[in-house]
Amino acid sequence: MKFRYVFFSLLSVLVLSLAFCGCSATSGGSNPEANHGTYTYLGTQSPGDVWSWVIGTGTFTGTNETTSMTYEGTFVSLASGFLKATITSANDPNVPTDGTAVFYCLEFPNTMLLVGSGGVNENPIICAAKAASAPSAGQYNWLNIPTSGWSPGDTSYGSTEVTVDTVNNLFDFYVSTYDISGNLEEIITYEGFSFSEGRMAKSGETLQIFMTPSGLFMGDNGPGNGGLVGAAKQTIDMADVASKNYRGVMYEFDAATGDASVDPIGGEPHPTVSGAIRGFAYSDLDNNTIDSSDYATLTFSGQDADGIVAGAMATSSHTYDFKMVVSQVNNKYIVMGIAVVAGSNPLYFLIVEI
Repeated sequence: MKFRYVFFSLLSVLVLSLAFCGCSATSGGSNPEANHGTYTYLGTQSPGDVWSWVIGTGTFTGTNETTSMTYEGTFVSLASGFLKATITSANDPNVPTDGTAVFYCLEFPNTMLLVGSGGVNENPIICAAKAASAPSAGQYNWLNIPTSGWSPGDTSYGSTEVTVDTVNNLFDFYVSTYDISGNLEEIITYEGFSFSEGRMAKSGETLQIFMTPSGLFMGDNGPGNGGLVGAAKQTIDMADVASKNYRGVMYEFDAATGDASVDPIGGEPHPTVSGAIRGFAYSDLDNNTIDSSDYATLTFSGQDADGIVAGAMATSSHTYDFKMVVSQVNNKYIVMGIAVVAGSNPLYFLIVEI
């Protein structure tokens, strides 16, 4: 797959979310955005910026809370299932508002957003739907979203147990971190976090956590320190996972600069390899044209005691060994993985069942 396919122009955005009510991505049709509703999301962007997003009835507003930059505009549906959006207003002097700043979105409303922005900052923005009430205790697996200077010996993924003091309405996080080889690095405890307006925070801590009752788990470590994205820990039937269709993104971080390149991708049951997903990129998203010159094969080799799934992604020229978080959120599978590519850069993908 062509990992550096030019997907974004100016400020480009890919929104990826799951539905609370069993909704799925549209595949065209007559103005499906007219019945969209309005949903709010909170999340993180490397190197540690906090974002909030509001996706409305044919409209969007994205705000980088760390830099106070805000972007607004409209969107229409494409036959590919993605949305095509145009920025009409921004306080960022680097982004035009004359209709030439166009980007793409893929949405399953009201659980999760994956936003990849180009031009201003190409690093993906990963968000969870803003929770109206505090989530409950549970166990979660997650992938690290690094900043510049990351190496394969640094944290790649981890697990977290969340406990709740119901008397004082406070949250504690017991975190285990691992490198890409699966070696335990450290165990960290964060105590006394309170919930307000969809996020958990504590005075004096830069860490903010965004959780949804549906099972998503995301965090921002503060400016310059990256973040994390994950989901509730589950034991999954991987054969069933491989039988579904998916849409999502693949993105590679440059460990030296902290920048990223992003591809829109899809997945489907592999026609010849049992229990595997065949992945593809788009050569023309507007016209729903798949790049069939280099499919990828994603295979799964097992789940460890922490619920992390190992596997490999093979293209015509490379094979990448992945560690993956696989979970089911409102009856939709979400699969997110991390591997290392040439130059010790982290390579990620995140796909959601459609």
